[in-house]
Amino acid sequence: MRRIFLITLTLLVCAPLAAQNITPEKLWDALLQGNKEYVAGKITYDELKKERELFANNQAPPITVLACSDSRVPPELIFNQSLGALFVIRTAGNTADDFGLASIEYALSSGYTKLIVVLGHENCGAVVSSLGGGDPDTPALLGLASRIRSSFINLPYDSKDPANVQRAVEANARASAAWLLAHSKMIRDAVATEKIKIVTANYSLKTGEVKKLD
Repeated sequence: MRRIFLITLTLLVCAPLAAQNITPEKLWDALLQGNKEYVAGKITYDELKKERELFANNQAPPITVLACSDSRVPPELIFNQSLGALFVIRTAGNTADDFGLASIEYALSSGYTKLIVVLGHENCGAVVSSLGGGDPDTPALLGLASRIRSSFINLPYDSKDPANVQRAVEANARASAAWLLAHSKMIRDAVATEKIKIVTANYSLKTGEVKKLD
């Protein structure tokens, strides 16, 4: 069974005492192990029926992931996780609006989130579009581009240079994590008291590897 699947069961069955030993660091290590299996092409989902039954009436996913809507970036596959492990919010450019933030606060207030992962990815279309060309045609798209562009500090508006695009992707992921802290007292307090940890990471479309950003 997957490690986080077992951790989730521990939270459901033995919380809150046993959950005290489940640290954000251990959860991140479990995600990286799952990612190694995904990179190697060795993931399996052969216990879905059992998992559906176990989580039919309850959930306690210890990890919340803010990821991009891109079809090539499914967190459950990338980290080799199944039902009950991840609470996932996906938007273009891995940005959070008020409802995305409310979703994260819901997971946090429910008492099971111990780790928030903000996951950017290589060659993100929302970032590329924000780097080059004119303004989008709709107010909603312009709002998204403006948010992403606010992270481009000291970056040229050049979407043709792959290195510059990658710098922009990483800057946007870091800015998304900072936005959560800036706009949610609940998240700030949880981080300050070490109840949770926020990790910012990048996913490579070419290799499938996830790496933590400094």
